Amino acid sequence: MTPAAYLVEAVTSLRLNALRSALTAIGVIIGTTGIIVLGAASSGANKMIERQIAAYGTNALAVEAIKVENAIQRGPAVVLTDEDAAAIFEQIPGIRRMSREIVGNVTLVAGNARMTSQYRGVDASYAGIADLKTSEGRFFDEDEVLSGARVTVLGAGVAAKLFGSNSPIDQTLRMGGVPVRVIGVRTRLGSFLGYDMDSFIYVPVTMARSRLPQGSGAITNQLSAIELKAASEASRRAAKDTILALLRERKHMSGDARNRFDVFDSTQFVELMNTTHSTLSSLLAATAAISLIAGGAGIMNIMLVSVTERTREIGLRRAIGARRRDILVQFLTEAVLLCVAAGIAGLALGTAGAWCVAKSSGWPLIIAPQTITLALAAAAGTGIVFGYLPAHRAATLNPIDALRRE
Repeated sequence: MTPAAYLVEAVTSLRLNALRSALTAIGVIIGTTGIIVLGAASSGANKMIERQIAAYGTNALAVEAIKVENAIQRGPAVVLTDEDAAAIFEQIPGIRRMSREIVGNVTLVAGNARMTSQYRGVDASYAGIADLKTSEGRFFDEDEVLSGARVTVLGAGVAAKLFGSNSPIDQTLRMGGVPVRVIGVRTRLGSFLGYDMDSFIYVPVTMARSRLPQGSGAITNQLSAIELKAASEASRRAAKDTILALLRERKHMSGDARNRFDVFDSTQFVELMNTTHSTLSSLLAATAAISLIAGGAGIMNIMLVSVTERTREIGLRRAIGARRRDILVQFLTEAVLLCVAAGIAGLALGTAGAWCVAKSSGWPLIIAPQTITLALAAAAGTGIVFGYLPAHRAATLNPIDALRRE
């Protein structure tokens, strides 16, 4: 028999038992759907991580004071100041940019719209550290920081909530009762580690310190963090321990005293996201594999039943000259064809599922060609592995015994 003849026989057999074939293929459909959704989620999540790490800033570092919850056990609290920021910038090799940062919450009012947002009081150099880009307007400059100008750059989400579809540029809003002019809107970033990156606003650090009550602390030059930009990846790696050593020296911390500071960089975010993503991917892959195995077992069972039902047909084919190889290939073709059809159905469902996941998570929808190839190959492989035993049993039936069976 020719390959086309095998295919025609397989299609005819499956069509005559369409309902049974469809029910048998459900497991393979679910498994294939899982592979497509998994692959799309993996690609979309990786792309989103790349975008968000880029938004955080290449070779960026953030120095923060560790919150002291039990001062008796952990010692007195220490703070970051303007002088610490200047010392790090001047004394640590490889640091190209530095920005002070003050963080607080403030109520925003624009016309009849009202919301609470987190502001970040930063220097003009922050735009270069975080690779900050604006969809409208611009970021504030050094002169505006020195003068404490009442200007702000809004996150995309804040701009949408306060001004809707209208441009907020050169509009005035009130921050905690202080009138502030909008000069820019940051490009939309999405969520990162559970934070809505589009819900922040940015103001000059001097304006935050002098105009916003949340920006003032017990120490007038106290900072929430110090943002840094290293000249290279090697400089960034080398700077972390050096910064901690410098701060311990400046705060007169003894050798056995616990660090009161930490230095964060983008690689920590990457490691955290990759760990979470790897765990999720493993769970999804296990689910898809179990579904394929269950589907394959169902197909093998149905094919064994089919061999029993078609024993006389097999005997007749052998009697008129069909070889064992012909019987083997015929039944194997049916199993593979059923699994491939299930794989195509799973591909359609998986694409729809991947779209839903991407839509709800804010990820880009990416279904790589290799993911489609893997899904269809897994489906076909399931047909070959689980269809071989029934096909082999059919091929090895004794023709005389097969003709005698009712």
